Amino acid sequence: MGDRQVLPEAVTAPARSVPDGCPRRVRFPAAPADSPATLSYHDLWWILNDPYGSFMASGIHGQRLFVSPALDLVVVHYASQVVSPAVPQVPLVQAFLSIGAHLNA
Repeated sequence: MGDRQVLPEAVTAPARSVPDGCPRRVRFPAAPADSPATLSYHDLWWILNDPYGSFMASGIHGQRLFVSPALDLVVVHYASQVVSPAVPQVPLVQAFLSIGAHLNA
């Protein structure tokens, strides 16, 4: 989309930084207890704390809105699935980052 901003600044600004009083290092709720807490969370946004400035909204049934400014990437993942906690999570974030890196290579 070139230099066109798809999401308004009012939406993206809160998702790019963690205000005081919000958790700075958490893990996804379904992540194993021994997995590292590398994410930040506030105002319904997951902040990946990666080198690309990525952040994501995550719906209860697998929907995702993934934004990675440095990779110039926006991924919308539609889903309507109820997944048992016993089922391993699909590594969507890693897949999104791989797609962005490949497209920018």
